[in-house]
Amino acid sequence: MGFIPLKPIPEKDRMSMIFVGMGQIDVRDGAFVVIDEVNGERMHIPVGSVACLLLEPGTRISHAAVKLASVVGTLLIWVGDAGVRLYSAGQPGGARSDKLLYQAQLALDEKLRLKVVRKMFELRFGEPPPSRRSVDQLRGMEGARVRKTYQLLAKQYGVKW
Repeated sequence: MGFIPLKPIPEKDRMSMIFVGMGQIDVRDGAFVVIDEVNGERMHIPVGSVACLLLEPGTRISHAAVKLASVVGTLLIWVGDAGVRLYSAGQPGGARSDKLLYQAQLALDEKLRLKVVRKMFELRFGEPPPSRRSVDQLRGMEGARVRKTYQLLAKQYGVKW
C-alpha cells in the first residue's frame, strides 16, 4: 500500500505528545488508529498533528503504523509505565542527511558561518552587529552582553553571586 506524498505539519503547530498504552496501533482506511482488542473499540489519532507518541507497555504497533508515523514526521518513543524509562526511539522522516549536510556546509565555510553568526546576533539582540567583526569578536560581544544581563537580573531579583 502506497501513501500519498504528504507535507508534514510544522512542529510549532503540533500538539506535543500522546501516551498510548494497552492496544494495537495500526493503519485502517488510511488513518492511524489504536484498537482495543478487549472491546473492539477504535480510537483515531491525528498522527500528523502530534509531535511524539509515547508507547507504554502493552502497546503493539504495526509496520504500516510505523511507516505512516515516519512519513508524517511523528516521533515514536517506547517507554516504561508513565514514561519513566526510555527503551527506544524512532527517527521521524527516516535517516535523511540533507539538513545535516547543509548545516555542515554553513559551519565549514567561513563566509557562510559569519553570515549565520551575524544573523543569530541580530535575532538575539534586536539590532545588527557591528560590521567587520570576526566570529570570535562577535562571540566576545555576545558573552559580555549576556554577563551584563545576568548581573542586572541578579540585582533585580536579589540573587547573590
